[in-house]
Amino acid sequence: MRIKTFCLTTLCLFSWSVSAANDVYGTVEQLITRSGASDDHAVYFRVEVMRELSNFEACIGNGDELTWQLDLSSPVAQYQFDILKKSYSERLPVRIIGHEDVCANGEAQSDKIFELSPWSWSEYSMEKVAESK
Repeated sequence: MRIKTFCLTTLCLFSWSVSAANDVYGTVEQLITRSGASDDHAVYFRVEVMRELSNFEACIGNGDELTWQLDLSSPVAQYQFDILKKSYSERLPVRIIGHEDVCANGEAQSDKIFELSPWSWSEYSMEKVAESK
């Protein structure tokens, strides 16, 4: 029984560490909103990618052209949308992590946000204050 538990635990840990997702740093350069007549509302965006910090899944041809989608049914959608707007308007960087199953259907051109956060905003804000003086 102990060997079986050990093997299952090791297998779970191994599969968890091998799984990956798009992990992108950059600034929102294009923000697209759509409000359809049949409640098919959507928010899409593209990022000016910081290549040296970002990692893409193998199925992503060109990470610079990757389109991200905000899940509007998420309870944090408004908060995420506010982060996207601020990144776009003030040229502040964000970190976006996509879903792990983005390559399940082969090559992909888009991903949905799994996690979104501001990245080094206080640092960039201080640089802007210094530049304005």
